[in-house]
Amino acid sequence: MGKVKDFLGVMAEANKRLQLDAEVSHKDYDIEVLTGNETEYIEMDLMLGVADLHTPEAVAAAESAITNSQPVISLAASSTGLDSEDGSDDDDDNSISSGDKFKKPKLGGDDSNSNDQPKKRPKIVELQ
Repeated sequence: MGKVKDFLGVMAEANKRLQLDAEVSHKDYDIEVLTGNETEYIEMDLMLGVADLHTPEAVAAAESAITNSQPVISLAASSTGLDSEDGSDDDDDNSISSGDKFKKPKLGGDDSNSNDQPKKRPKIVELQ
């Protein structure tokens, strides 16, 4: 506990010194104005959410992340994966009712989409 109190004392003293220095030469401490005389700087190239998607699987994964849904393994066989999973439970009478337990609730109440077709996902456009 004593070390923490000592550290806080040192920090308080350093903050006072910094405040006094900033009042005297405020141009040296203004981080929003660049004069061109800066010796060190950090360049941040964050791409603002734009990613290089080189494969169809990467595009599908990014699109599913946007919609918060499960990722699609293959673009060509996106609907066949659902058919093969449901086909193994066709003999069971409870397959329809048990499948309804795991469906996400619809927010808009729009029943125009059929259950056989996957939801339309927003497309990702690659910028060049």
